[in-house]
Amino acid sequence: MADFGLGLALFDFLPVLVAALGFYLLADLLARVLPAARPLLLLGFALVAAGGLCKATWKLIWVLTRVDIGWLDSLLFICMAPGMVLLAMHTVAAGSRWRGGAAMANPGRASVLIIVPVLAAAAALAVSQSEGRAWFFVLLYSSALANLAMTVLLIRLSWGWKQRLTATLFVLSALLTLSLSWLARYAADSLPLQWVAENVNLVATGSFAVAVWRLRMCRNAVEPPGIGVQAGSSEPIPDAAHGTA
Repeated sequence: MADFGLGLALFDFLPVLVAALGFYLLADLLARVLPAARPLLLLGFALVAAGGLCKATWKLIWVLTRVDIGWLDSLLFICMAPGMVLLAMHTVAAGSRWRGGAAMANPGRASVLIIVPVLAAAAALAVSQSEGRAWFFVLLYSSALANLAMTVLLIRLSWGWKQRLTATLFVLSALLTLSLSWLARYAADSLPLQWVAENVNLVATGSFAVAVWRLRMCRNAVEPPGIGVQAGSSEPIPDAAHGTA
């Protein structure tokens, strides 16, 4: 077990809280065009936030007591995988509605059709290979793929709304998040690299939160689908508040 240090353990809560803010803003944004899905969107946000908080709490308990509560650490992706899938599938549905098309008939049901097999496969691997980590990677990759798909859709949406800076922030967040996988390989036995990883994580989550906030401020997101489109044109009117940023 790595020696995180109290300062690092406490700092770890900061990117978790910033990420929670970003995903709450996203859930609220998606609920504007999918109001019936608000409970599921809030559930997705809650699962993602809970996973991050469990991981940070596990680290803090280890630093303070040297007690390794393994199940608390494992809850990171047990919670995050279904939460990310819920948010990603509803992003698909909302994006279609914003582009003037018909939203996915039942994004909640589509989410369940993905979540149940993923959790079942992870549970089966955890039972059959109790000493292995295959179950962990099933959840990790499911969460990562859902997060990547969701971010790509948000980048496409931002670009279509002429929100260039917003799209850039989403790209930055995605690239930094991907770099964390590389950093994790080398940071386990290096306290300075762990600090680097935590700061990269903070910038990644902060970029995501700011990008979602900018989307919420965009007129195309505030107005119902179909409004804010110039007569005789399929192109949305650029956001007056942000110009072409």
